[in-house]
Amino acid sequence: MADAIDCALFIRNFPDSLRKPFTPFGTIDNLPRAVLKGTKIDPRRVIYSAVGGDQPQAAVNELSAALAAGECEVAIIAGGEVTGALKAAMKNGHKLDWSDSTTGPVEDRGQGEPLLSRYEITNGLGMPPQTYAAQEQAWRARKGLSTSEWRQTAGSVFAGMSQVAADNPYAQFPKALDAEFLATPSKANYPICDPLLKWHVAQDAVNQSAALVLTTAGKARELGVPESKWVYLHGYADVKDALPSKRPDLSHSDAIRLALEAALAASDLKSGEITHHDFYSCFPIVPMLAAEYLGLDAFVDELTVTGGLPFFGGPGNNYSTHAIASMVERLREDSESYGLVLANGGFISKESVGIYSAKPPRSWTKQDNSASHEVISSRDDIALLDEDCEAQVEAYTVIHGKGAPTGAYVIARNSKGRVIARIDVESPAAAGILTEAETLVGRSVQIEHRDGTNFVTRMTSQ
Repeated sequence: MADAIDCALFIRNFPDSLRKPFTPFGTIDNLPRAVLKGTKIDPRRVIYSAVGGDQPQAAVNELSAALAAGECEVAIIAGGEVTGALKAAMKNGHKLDWSDSTTGPVEDRGQGEPLLSRYEITNGLGMPPQTYAAQEQAWRARKGLSTSEWRQTAGSVFAGMSQVAADNPYAQFPKALDAEFLATPSKANYPICDPLLKWHVAQDAVNQSAALVLTTAGKARELGVPESKWVYLHGYADVKDALPSKRPDLSHSDAIRLALEAALAASDLKSGEITHHDFYSCFPIVPMLAAEYLGLDAFVDELTVTGGLPFFGGPGNNYSTHAIASMVERLREDSESYGLVLANGGFISKESVGIYSAKPPRSWTKQDNSASHEVISSRDDIALLDEDCEAQVEAYTVIHGKGAPTGAYVIARNSKGRVIARIDVESPAAAGILTEAETLVGRSVQIEHRDGTNFVTRMTSQ
């Protein structure tokens, strides 16, 4: 099919996704053209995606609409990561040369919109584990769970994913891990950011790639593609949320809920008609919320067709390309069923959903996501505070290093707005706060603003 491909979209790789590129073995100046140089593919349009785990499904949605509109005839989506090889080479002192200076026209979408504000970063948010952990704490509090109970819940849900990975020949970690191991802090499953342990987090030291070919039914027939290989996109949705500090309830995600609802409506399906699922699982809260909104039992129902990001592997922005490829294979075997893929980007910031089946849709139209975004934009604005104040804790996390906390922060609300504030783990006042961190959500804290940063100075009530 190489000669027929007139559009190629590449998922942005990890080094090109960082604010400060990490390229110890040389820079690839133009990754899409460098890859195409090694193939017989010469598309007239080449795209390099923005940053985000939503991008594979978002790309399928975008290019499906382009195909339907006659803007292209055959498209390919591809991505891959070799972080495992990179880390192994560095650990063992190998000198490699991965540089490439190939040139050529590319629609480079850059890194996209910022996923965190300066206010959020200054006061404690940052790397994915420390930001997602606060949302996990808010979800834990809403469910009335202790940290131990949350870990047991996450361990049980993720054990099912691990079993799927154990049976997947493409998994980076094809070994079933049981619920007790996944729920228990240990040397092999150490705390990262409360309540998260190591195996609750996407594992990025992988060597994985995947690709998808998209076309129309007419073109597939013209090219002689057997109909037994055809899988259709029935409905889809793409929804972006506000920055984490601007969301009304940190224990929920309007973006996930709205994207799922819109994709089901576009497919004219109900949740119970979907047999197969793959929910992005960089952290437990994403599949937990997706299951909640769809009315699934996260302990029993299928949440992944690959094994999920902690066990199948987390190849940067490209994971959901693997999920879609695996879903296609599943639906070719189970041709009367439907499958749903939820791809997540940022800090539950960008959600893309696709619903698939080997059965053709009764009709297909380009989707308009404006109604979902109207819901997002119509929410009340939340003022962010930089001042001395008292506020009630909504969420928090303690960040762990080797043997001791290295940082902590809270997200809290009062009648004036929301405040994010660090806890200085070196201060005498922090000892008591961290000792009682388990019960922080719902308690009032005193916050002091100094030198441009908010700090928690004490808890004021139970």
